[in-house]
Amino acid sequence: MRKFVTAMLATASIAAGGVAQADDTVTLGFTAALSGDFAAFGENMRRGAELAIEQLNADGTGPTFELFPVDDRGEAREGVLIAQRFCSDEDVDVVLGYSFSSIALAAVPVYDQCGLPVLASAVTSPDLSGASPYFRRNILTDAVQGAMMGTFAVETLGDKRIYVIHQQDDYGIGVANAFTEAAEAAGAEILGTENYLLGAKDFKTQISRIRSADPDALFIGGFYSEAAKIASQAQSLGVDVQLLGTDGSLNPELVSLGGEAVEGMIVYGMFDPSVATEDTAAFIEGYEAAHGMAPNAFSALGYDAVMTVAEAVRIATEAGDLTRESLNTAFGEIDGFPGVTGPTTFDAQGDRAGSLYFLQVRDGAFALAE
Repeated sequence: MRKFVTAMLATASIAAGGVAQADDTVTLGFTAALSGDFAAFGENMRRGAELAIEQLNADGTGPTFELFPVDDRGEAREGVLIAQRFCSDEDVDVVLGYSFSSIALAAVPVYDQCGLPVLASAVTSPDLSGASPYFRRNILTDAVQGAMMGTFAVETLGDKRIYVIHQQDDYGIGVANAFTEAAEAAGAEILGTENYLLGAKDFKTQISRIRSADPDALFIGGFYSEAAKIASQAQSLGVDVQLLGTDGSLNPELVSLGGEAVEGMIVYGMFDPSVATEDTAAFIEGYEAAHGMAPNAFSALGYDAVMTVAEAVRIATEAGDLTRESLNTAFGEIDGFPGVTGPTTFDAQGDRAGSLYFLQVRDGAFALAE
């Protein structure tokens, strides 16, 4: 029944548009970094997606959903090849995942050419807004999230003298720029900006300059791995400031790697189990039972992505045949679909509106910032 393995091994050719299986199977391609230093993003999304699929299939009232994950290893070239292979496999109806904006940006033209819809959950670059009528995401953009954090830092936390350090890529630059603009607009002074390459391990030179500036707060525009190292090295050099981070640092690995150095650090995200509500309690319970751990924001976004696909399938099949094109049209008709990260509606640019939680590391765990 499956042609996926053959397609992955064959020379890719761009197909004109998949149709759901005759046996009512909806196939979800999934690609993200599932190995290496940043595998936590992809693995968490995949776990959330798998839980949603398990629940949908157990319900038994709709089609069967299948997930086919492929590791892009965080490499743009690999991401393009995977996109070509998903396109050429007529069984694949939609693609989920993506850990890095740069890989999604490289792959989008391929999906645009073959008309395969994509619903990403961890890529936030503003450059992806309107990149293709077939691309959507259920996470807020860097421009929105960074601006919210900049305003929060000044107006709620009262930080007036802020230093910024960020990773030198689409994600880090975009979120740092948005944070800086919003913080300055709210009345803060940005004392300086440093950058670093993804995977860097030594930040002592940058931290020495930060210490000399004597800021109230340090905003780290990057992922949990480097953020934990920056926090640890800042602590060892006697830098005692309010640490601020991003959704890329909202991960239990931040605490595991940073220990006491990240106590008090404030980050943001669209979900955290410490903020359980009536709408999220069942998801949290189901995730913990399935995986033996609490979900995080990317688990929740992966879960919501699959549930959103199921809603799009419902809309498309009520209107006629389920094809890639009818599924893509259905995504555009979704309006306020409820989820554990809040309601989902996509604008004309493929972006989602929503709100953030601001969370603080307290006693080795995330809790609502005070």
